[in-house]
Order: sequence, then structure tokens, then C-alpha cells
Amino acid sequence: MRVTGSNSLLMTGLSTEADNDTLLNALKKDGNSASKTNRALEKRAKEYSDVKNAASDLQAVTSYLSEYGEELLNQILENNDRSALNDKIKSFVSGYNNLLDQLEDLDTSKADRYMDELKSIISGQSELLSKAGIALDSKNRLSVDEEKLSQADTEDLKKLITGENSVVSKVADRSMYIGANAVADQYVDACSNYNSAGTSVEFAQMTNLIGSYLDSLS
Repeated sequence: MRVTGSNSLLMTGLSTEADNDTLLNALKKDGNSASKTNRALEKRAKEYSDVKNAASDLQAVTSYLSEYGEELLNQILENNDRSALNDKIKSFVSGYNNLLDQLEDLDTSKADRYMDELKSIISGQSELLSKAGIALDSKNRLSVDEEKLSQADTEDLKKLITGENSVVSKVADRSMYIGANAVADQYVDACSNYNSAGTSVEFAQMTNLIGSYLDSLS
């Protein structure tokens, strides 16, 4: 299953503890004991969930910046108030770093590709990011120079956070795609390991969860 950034995805509707518990319980179904394989799959399910949550958090802050960026910039021009925008930019940096951390823990070929895609977006705009006080280190993590951020030109900030081709918009698209695929892969792993030891009620729960996910893509 693939989801592009143009789709409207309700990932938050699939982030409840009940959803994750159902998936994790499905991975444990092997009579009265969990095999080594099942334990590995359970660990992988947790990693998928962590990626999904990190992607959802990053997508939330990037969406906010895309929607309210002009308003935040006007606060600087009208009142010289940079606090709200600076806080969101710092949240963006923190969210980006966290998603990379979770993808590294997942350690799959897909996760490697997603990291490369995110890094490509950032490295391609390193000069603009630098003007906004955002630096890229040797481990591809971002950091904020708060003094430089507080003195950044509003036109540079506008290029960073507004418009379809902005850094924030591109990262928003990628984070949505990454989160959606993490959800899909988590379900695929759970379903592939579900066997006759599961009850009809639990199977129905699994079916409903997958159905909810598919409905969110329409």
C-alpha cells in the first residue's frame, strides 16, 4: 500500500492504545507461548508504531506552519513578536530529528530510503536553513541557533515555511507518506503472523482496524 502526500490521511485515528494493543496481541498468537520469531515481530510492530507516531507529530507541526505561516510572519512585521514562530520552528527541528531516530531504529531498506528522502530535502536547502538559524550536522540532525533565528530575515523565513515548494511543505508530504506506510507495514506484519490460535472476535478487530485504515485513504 502506498500513500502520497496529496492524500488526506487520518493517522491520528489509528494511534490509540487499543489499536496498538490489538496489533501487538495478534503478533503474540502462537498457542500459549511466544516464539523467538513472534518476539521479533512484536518488537518490529513497536518500531513501526514509533515511526508512525513520530511522522504524525512532524506532520502536525509542518501542517500548522503551512497553514498559519503567513499569520506568524505578520506578527513579526506588526508587533516584532517572533516567539510563536520560533517555537514552531524549534518543534519542527525536534520532530524532524525524532523521525530520523525512529527510522534508524526500524533498520529496514524502506526506512533507509525514507531517511535518504528526508535528508535530500534538507541538504538541498541547507543555505536557506542556515539563514534561518538551522544547522545540519554530520549525522544529518538539525539544530537551532536561537540568536540567529531571532534575527532571521522574514523573507527567508517565508521561503522556509510557506508555499508548496517550501522546505516545510516538502517535509510535510514526506512525513505523511512515511507514517502511512509504517501503519500499512505494521498491519501487514500482524496479519501475516495471525494464525488459528486467534479468536473470531480478535480477527474481527483486526479486520476492522485494517478497514479503518483503508477508509482513511479515500
